[in-house]
Amino acid sequence: MLIVSILVVITLFFSIYINRVFANERAREAEIVKKQEAIKQAARDKEAKKTYVEKMNDRIMSNEFKNRMPIPLILQTDKKWKNEFYGEEGSDPLKNTVEINGCAITTLAMVSTYLDKKEVTPLDVLKWSGNRYYDENEGTVWQIFNDFAVSKEYEFEDLGDQQELAKKHLEKGHPIVVSVKPGYFTKVGHIMVISGYDRKTNTFWLNNPSDTDEKKHTGKAFKEAEIQNEALRYWAIYK
Repeated sequence: MLIVSILVVITLFFSIYINRVFANERAREAEIVKKQEAIKQAARDKEAKKTYVEKMNDRIMSNEFKNRMPIPLILQTDKKWKNEFYGEEGSDPLKNTVEINGCAITTLAMVSTYLDKKEVTPLDVLKWSGNRYYDENEGTVWQIFNDFAVSKEYEFEDLGDQQELAKKHLEKGHPIVVSVKPGYFTKVGHIMVISGYDRKTNTFWLNNPSDTDEKKHTGKAFKEAEIQNEALRYWAIYK
């Protein structure tokens, strides 16, 4: 009888011990799940706080877009330089800023950042160019592209309006600067970077320096006709 009583007591204590072990294990598992969810939520919160540029550059640099060069998106509307004067000397400073007139110098900043593999901002380009390439009636004159390439010792080709030549350069990994007429992209003339071409789908990737979260041009694959109908001239700038 004593032996039975002892066995009952041992069984009881063992049962209590096992239950506590399992309870502790479940508590540890619940704590791990809680921490993992907190990490995921922090990542979601961080992503939600990112700007359109940051989100697009994350996608570009992760090679999400097929047949696209990792040319970072830079916006002329960035608060770090948007209010810098750029325009006709002596003209209204409120109407002559990088935000309003700076599509060409911002485009060159994107191209140069890609080719030199280091950050180049519109302020860096503006420090080189000053306002000497800006014409009140024409905006930034096209000569800036050749002169900038020469100053940086890049290769440069004026492709005229020949889209097929632009395609060949893009397939070699050469950025293309494109000038477009007033229309789909802006109400006035505009300069952008063509950053890739997919021959299989016959579509192009663009880095638009005046892009917004509403436009979403930088994340769109543009059909050949969509570019051709707007383009005035192409230039290849490369090493």
